[in-house]
Amino acid sequence: MSGFLVTLSVQMLRFDVHHEFNSASDQRLYGAHLLGRDDLPVAGELKWKSGAIRCEPAEPTATALCVEVDAGGMGRLMLQTCLLKQRDEPYLLFLELARHRIKQYIVKSEEWQLFDPTLSGESLKRWEHARTLFVRAMNEVDFSKAETFAKDSLIAGLDANEQLALLHAELLVKRRFGHKPSTSTVIGVRVDPRSDIKVCGDTAKILDVLMLPTPWKLIEPSQGEFRFQEMDRWMAFAAQTKRPIVAGPLLRFDKRTLPPWMEPAKKDFSMCVDRSYSFMEKVVHRYRDVVTMWNLGSGLHANEHFEFTDEQMMDLTRRASVLTRQSRHGARTLIELTELFCDHISSRPGALTPWQYLERLSQEGIHFDAVGVQMCFGGAVEGTAMRDLMQVSAVLDRFLAFDCKVMVSAFGVPSRQVDPKCGWWREPWSEQLQAVWTSRFVTIALSKPFIETVIWERLIDEGEDASGLLFENGKAKSVFAKLLAIRKRLRKPLANPKQKSAAANETENDETRTGAPSVE
Repeated sequence: MSGFLVTLSVQMLRFDVHHEFNSASDQRLYGAHLLGRDDLPVAGELKWKSGAIRCEPAEPTATALCVEVDAGGMGRLMLQTCLLKQRDEPYLLFLELARHRIKQYIVKSEEWQLFDPTLSGESLKRWEHARTLFVRAMNEVDFSKAETFAKDSLIAGLDANEQLALLHAELLVKRRFGHKPSTSTVIGVRVDPRSDIKVCGDTAKILDVLMLPTPWKLIEPSQGEFRFQEMDRWMAFAAQTKRPIVAGPLLRFDKRTLPPWMEPAKKDFSMCVDRSYSFMEKVVHRYRDVVTMWNLGSGLHANEHFEFTDEQMMDLTRRASVLTRQSRHGARTLIELTELFCDHISSRPGALTPWQYLERLSQEGIHFDAVGVQMCFGGAVEGTAMRDLMQVSAVLDRFLAFDCKVMVSAFGVPSRQVDPKCGWWREPWSEQLQAVWTSRFVTIALSKPFIETVIWERLIDEGEDASGLLFENGKAKSVFAKLLAIRKRLRKPLANPKQKSAAANETENDETRTGAPSVE
């Protein structure tokens, strides 16, 4: 009997790269992951081999790659391709990244009704330039030249997208605050309870809202032994200065927050519930008369350290909600979401995306008054890979599908480049760039009708963390003055002719402005 040779072809995505990922560090592909329909994470393996990124999705369906790359003058950013069919022939990475940006501009222009050249202005010209370069890259037979054209197309496309996002934000901010001022709680800051009030108290009381975390490791270092000294000082300070207090998260199951004695509860949900409820009860009953809003839980959906099923996530959230509402009539509550871009969700068993978690909360009828979102970038912590401003605006737009108020419960970037792997926007981080990025971000955030408050992620620098409003010695950074200027600008309607003229003058002197809003 004659034998037959059967060849099995393994379908995958392969992206050829000529200039990028030359160092051994880059080839580890920090944070790279795969996406499916609706930009939801999918499981799969990624590795660098022989000048190419090889992706093996768990399912044989169209898949997108999300990877951090050097985008020239736009920064070092986490970017994605379009959904691509799995095949043996390799794709050109920068060509596919550019294709996605050209497509995203079209989608958002139509969604925001800004495809009219008289409205889109310079952004449309940059998009046309990106498209021209993209065509040249498609037609170029030399691989190295094709990659250069594709990268230039990507940079132009990113610039066009950011200009469009800022233009859209400017229009909505003028419409929202044109004839009425902002609320009195527009700018806040997150305060580490261990911070010295003498050093940073004067700065904290100037802002509208104080968010005080309740780190379990700090408050209950040993089981049954509670230490409230640091929390008491800041709670009393906030009460004396009459600042609204957002306290919590009451529940957060990551290594930085949990005390060591909680580790045995990692595999015992009943033990986890009992110990968690005991901690929450102590904190809530102690501060129920001074806290304005309780943060029930942060990142419960992400399974960052403890692994919960979705039913267990709902159980913990429900218990925290009932406890806080029973502690004081009319107590307001917040659910905090982390990792909006789902960078690591696919690698964690049982984890839910923020959108799946919100949908489950709605189905279960669990009460909360607002959703908090963390949008911190450029740090060394997981989930803080740098994103451009169009990605920020687009991910916030996803909350339009949910009938809820949203608070940006933590946002920020560092004032210096701590680690090159952390990414940056436009250029490596500096104090001035931190302030410029902040003005852009706040304008985009406050252009969304469901967002009324934004909270800076850290009051004062600590060690390698340079994302504070103050240096470690208590000296204010430029970003603090920028936030105060934005708040002052929004305290009165933007339609005021004198204010409008002043804003126009400032815009003319701002060399970094590419469609930035007059709210600055």
